Amino acid sequence: MLITIGPIGGTDSMANSNRSGDMMSHRWIVPKTPELEEMLRRSRLILTLFGAVLVVLGIGNALRLAKANNSPSAFVQNAIFSNKIVVFSKSYCPYCLRAKRIFSELNEKPYVVELDLRDDGAKIQYVLLDLVGRSTVPQVFVNGKHIGGSDDLRNAVKNGTLQSLLAVR
Repeated sequence: MLITIGPIGGTDSMANSNRSGDMMSHRWIVPKTPELEEMLRRSRLILTLFGAVLVVLGIGNALRLAKANNSPSAFVQNAIFSNKIVVFSKSYCPYCLRAKRIFSELNEKPYVVELDLRDDGAKIQYVLLDLVGRSTVPQVFVNGKHIGGSDDLRNAVKNGTLQSLLAVR
């Protein structure tokens, strides 16, 4: 039995057989030997294993990305950039209540994250510390821009900065 070995893609090997030194344009017919069969079997096995490794790496990467998308950091980033107004708050905090009241008086409805009511609240607060350098609440963001805490929000209302930010979008 004979095996044909040549370029993939189907150029006519006879038309190219007169070119000297052009090894890619020729097809070779070699006898089928046990050694060649073993070599072909091993090549297929290696390609199969390589494919399996790529699949496993792809799945591992997908799981890592899924975990990253569910992380507190991803949650914070998503909250900040997916909402016009975000207030990271604690339900019992008087300064947080004041910040929420300011938005209520402006007829704005912020997306409020009550850290004390979430299992990952402490982790989110740590992310905020890394992000803005403060771990206190409230932390207010408008159109992706960090405003600060309750006093910063009150000052932004007084000097017109908040109204300018709310008008953007």
